[in-house]
Amino acid sequence: MLRLKKSNVVKRVKSAQFMGRQLSRLKLGQSYYAIVVSSVSAISLISLAFEITIWMLILVFPILLLSTFIIGYFMDIYNINTMDKLKANEIGNRYLTTSDIKGQEFQLLQTEIVLEALKAIQEERELDPKDLLKKYDLYFRKWKSPYK
Repeated sequence: MLRLKKSNVVKRVKSAQFMGRQLSRLKLGQSYYAIVVSSVSAISLISLAFEITIWMLILVFPILLLSTFIIGYFMDIYNINTMDKLKANEIGNRYLTTSDIKGQEFQLLQTEIVLEALKAIQEERELDPKDLLKKYDLYFRKWKSPYK
């Protein structure tokens, strides 16, 4: 009988649901730790900006900390994700598109044009706009839609 109970406990601990709950609790603990650290940082920054006595901090800090815990608790219960997390998920789980490549190439073209302009200024010579237009025309032809 004792052996059956022990194997059930081991199965329960190894289950994905149990592991998920434990990881969720760990994440929640890390979130609360981040809240405490950011609250302390904010209060120290405010105390640098304004004249605040230690007694004011002793009275106000627990109220601020409790309110941030309550906000964090409700955000965790209702699974409210921040925009940072959503953006990280979007960036981490998407593929490189033609638009990304085109945008990067255009930025490189802009950088090249700026560097050539700076080099012309340093050498005290005139910048030939025909060369720049030629580079832009090559870029434009490469990315021109075949349907136009």
